[in-house]
Amino acid sequence: MHSKKRNKRINFFYGLGDKPSDYGALSKYLNIIKIDWNNPGSEKVPQCDTVVGFSMGCFLALDYAEKHRIKKLVLCSLPVCENVGPVKADEIIFLVGEKEKWILKEINRVRKSMKSRSQLFMILGAKHKITGNYRKKLLEVIGN
Repeated sequence: MHSKKRNKRINFFYGLGDKPSDYGALSKYLNIIKIDWNNPGSEKVPQCDTVVGFSMGCFLALDYAEKHRIKKLVLCSLPVCENVGPVKADEIIFLVGEKEKWILKEINRVRKSMKSRSQLFMILGAKHKITGNYRKKLLEVIGN
């Protein structure tokens, strides 16, 4: 468990309207990238093996994975999008809360268009927030 806590080679892009301090509980496991939503994509992002995006932050995570080879891309509550470009990820994991049924249909459509191996996990009782069971599942999938 201690090695996971010290592993800052996992970058995390949070959603629109959130701020880094909203993810204090995750900051011991993840490198929380400070996002300027007036100029997204301008962030200095350290090289990493795993990228996690939540909600609108998924688009920044996808952008990173299109430009850099990574081992794992974790997309939490991916919002509606037209299409996803080719990503350089060995594995893609989609997480979605049980109460986000509108997102589930979108994720299934996007998964079909991706060439990388992917998995989908629905978190029971979870809403559009990384707390409780959602946070537990996220920590589980990044620890593998």
